[in-house]
Amino acid sequence: MTTYYASAAASPSISTGAIPASRWIGVEGTALVLAYAVFAALQIQVLNPLAAVPGNSLREISAAVGNTADTMGWGLMIVVLALGPLIAVLITIIGWRGRIPTTGMLVAMLGLLMLGTPAYFVASFPAGMTLADTFGIDGADHSPWAGVLHLVSLLALIALVVIAVRAVIRATVRSVAPGNA
Repeated sequence: MTTYYASAAASPSISTGAIPASRWIGVEGTALVLAYAVFAALQIQVLNPLAAVPGNSLREISAAVGNTADTMGWGLMIVVLALGPLIAVLITIIGWRGRIPTTGMLVAMLGLLMLGTPAYFVASFPAGMTLADTFGIDGADHSPWAGVLHLVSLLALIALVVIAVRAVIRATVRSVAPGNA
């Protein structure tokens, strides 16, 4: 006789109350996406302006920008950078209910981190242009800390590629395994 279902005592998530891996990935992934967004905002509004206009305080930079018709793009920055954490929370809530498998949760969180670089570019554009117009400099990043954000996004992309390649290899091995013909 074949047993199709394990007893409740044999399942660690039922007997010990352990939280499935997808839940942990969701919570930790959401925290990472939020940290990315907060650091991106710090980079856009504090670190980059201080690096772009060395010798001036943030108060002096803000006063110079205030004398022009430009703004540092707070509204767009907040909207764009809030999207990632909001989507991460939504995915985590759905995953908490058991509707997203562990790999799906991991791919979703890595995808959000990967999309951080394009979101950063959009969110930082108004501030960069305002600094360029106000101080006669280029609008690029002057602070090296943007590299940390880009590195995190690159590592997330590499991890996604590894997951995809592993999935293709597994599917190929299963399809050519004896007895599957």
